[in-house]
Amino acid sequence: MKKPKIIKLRYGENPHQKGVFLPVESKDELAMPKFKILQGKELSFNNILDIDAALYVISKTGREKPAAIIIKHGNPCGAGLAKDIATAFQKAWEGDPLSAFGGIIAVNRTVDKKLAQNMTKNFFEVLLAPEVIKEAKEIFKTKPNIRILVNSNLKNPQLPKTKDIKFVRGGMLVQDIARKEVRTKDLKFVTKKRPTKAQIKDLLFAFNICEVSKSNAITIVKNEKVLGNGTGATARVYSAKRAVEIAEKRAKGGVAASDGFFPFTDSVELFKKAGIKAMIQPGGSLADKKVIEYCNKNNIAMVFSGIRGFKH
Repeated sequence: MKKPKIIKLRYGENPHQKGVFLPVESKDELAMPKFKILQGKELSFNNILDIDAALYVISKTGREKPAAIIIKHGNPCGAGLAKDIATAFQKAWEGDPLSAFGGIIAVNRTVDKKLAQNMTKNFFEVLLAPEVIKEAKEIFKTKPNIRILVNSNLKNPQLPKTKDIKFVRGGMLVQDIARKEVRTKDLKFVTKKRPTKAQIKDLLFAFNICEVSKSNAITIVKNEKVLGNGTGATARVYSAKRAVEIAEKRAKGGVAASDGFFPFTDSVELFKKAGIKAMIQPGGSLADKKVIEYCNKNNIAMVFSGIRGFKH
């Protein structure tokens, strides 16, 4: 067996840290070494971490419709589903352009000339795509620092079949990949008002994005477009505040997802003020009854997903 080549990186997460990339033998079709690099600067330590996150997110959200996601510091800050990839990308970038600046873009459809022109109007670090046509490559050559990686398997992205392994001092944590996909049949309708079919579609998309974001996470979606993603907060209400702040007035009429249950009604009260009309959460809190009563009183639809989506 050929010994894998250790790739020396410029540095680790920060310039004062040394870093390398050690490829391993893998049957995973979307493993990093199986991507072809078309152009761009060498990949950094942080690029590789964000690429891995991007592959995970698009494997959760992009198996059916054209999908575009944008990753920043390990979290999706933009995501969109549409009938065509150009619209999906536009949705993803418009959701939170401030956070998308300098991010990692992943798409599950071919990048043509027009899409390349739209992409290069913005600043981003890396593009992952199943294919980039010749005319699009010429557009990207005007931005030589952008790293472009292609792998045809992104047309039908799948989660890895391996275990999720985390190294800690003195050992390793090993768990199954979070493969469970919440579908309409899994939902528990707990409020008097039921979500519409369009809202259910948004709720499922929002929960998918929320589940792959660092906890505590709250995701606001409307028309299969992420408008605000509050992530990594130490209190759920802080994530709710952040998501609402990013979404601003666009949240009105949208839906919200929570990766964990609501221990209080404070987050739900924020959603009500923002004009959110439906929400999804795992359920299972001692406060469930109060939260349901609040939703009923304010004509808000709520469903339980039945699973928690924590990600540390």
